[in-house]
Amino acid sequence: MIIYPAIDLRKGRCVRLRQGNPTAETVFGDDPAAMARHWVSQGAEWLHIVNLDGALGATQGQINALHRPNNILIQHPGSKAATTPEQELESQLPINLRRLREIRRAVETPIQFGGGLRTLDDIQLALELGADRVVLGTVAIENPALVSEALARWGTERIVVGIDAREGKVATHGWQTTSNVDVIELGHRMMALGVRRVVYTDIARDGMLSGVNIEMTSRLGDVTGLQVIASGGVASIADIEALKAHEHYSIDGVIVGQAIYTGALDLGEAIKLGHKPLSRRSAGLIPIRWEDGKPQFLLLYNLFFEQWQFPRGGVHRSEGDMTCARREFTEEAGLPVRKIHKECRAELHYTTVIRGYEIERTIVYYLAEIGPGEIRLGHENHCEARWVSAEEAWELLTETSPEQLPALDVALEYLSHLRI
Repeated sequence: MIIYPAIDLRKGRCVRLRQGNPTAETVFGDDPAAMARHWVSQGAEWLHIVNLDGALGATQGQINALHRPNNILIQHPGSKAATTPEQELESQLPINLRRLREIRRAVETPIQFGGGLRTLDDIQLALELGADRVVLGTVAIENPALVSEALARWGTERIVVGIDAREGKVATHGWQTTSNVDVIELGHRMMALGVRRVVYTDIARDGMLSGVNIEMTSRLGDVTGLQVIASGGVASIADIEALKAHEHYSIDGVIVGQAIYTGALDLGEAIKLGHKPLSRRSAGLIPIRWEDGKPQFLLLYNLFFEQWQFPRGGVHRSEGDMTCARREFTEEAGLPVRKIHKECRAELHYTTVIRGYEIERTIVYYLAEIGPGEIRLGHENHCEARWVSAEEAWELLTETSPEQLPALDVALEYLSHLRI
């Protein structure tokens, strides 16, 4: 998972806007190139640069009116000085585009650039000035044919679509206008056009340090198949951890801004976490009830994994295994828990593959006696529940999820001594 430090440009300065509001601006520096060098020195593998003046429409006319030669030679670090015609041309560029070129000269790190790119000429200019990848926003709704043409010219690795949303609806024109287009609907449209990567921003959280919208970010990647770069609301390393835990929902990376500028998030620590192997810790109960002196086990069928399972779920940051196990059982089955046998604990370790991502799994199960009541399935992935004998449980688990058999063995061994 890539961590993208953001450099937002307004009138040539590094700023942050709260929820995209141009009147709620905080200035963090007058030298964007120096800021870029700083983030690269902290380990940044990509930079995310936004031309806020372009996004807000302040420079669009200047870009469209600019007369330039067919090709602009980019001056990378160590190259010869630009020619006089290029210097003259550069002086005609809007200030934020000059800043883009200065950043390109200052660092070799790949640059993702967006803001006010509404024509093919805009895209070509940004790429010529040093962007490795561009983000198209408003044009994705207003002119999808241009998105298709851009993909045909420059390929899926260089063209990204920005999906900015307010209350689930796509916002355009620097977040000043809200459309009636749903986020997921636009995601499907872009996937059909050939787009493979999007930047998703929850405007209500941007610049607020209120936490990332994990649910919508994950859902966008899950149901559309798009690679999603999350943006908006990153407050601390806990948000990076939460996104990392959902990386297998096609979360490609996360853009960090306000938090790294205020010191609430250490960029190096976030990058290190982004590179960690995927892992997931879950906890659950092995539910039993007694029938004619023999244990009956409750199994749920998970449609996503296509397997029978004991009820379980991911352990939240602030809870322990047993708290998680009890909570997940209540949410997934809706039955009362009479007693948890804490001493009967099984811990499973294995590697699974989800959507092409290898994930190191740890699952902790506790044996629990369940009270009477009607099962109320509380998770959309579960379609069936069965109380079964030990023999039936063994057969169902063997057929669909043999990695859980050691947990059943632990429970049966414990119960054999318990009944003596």
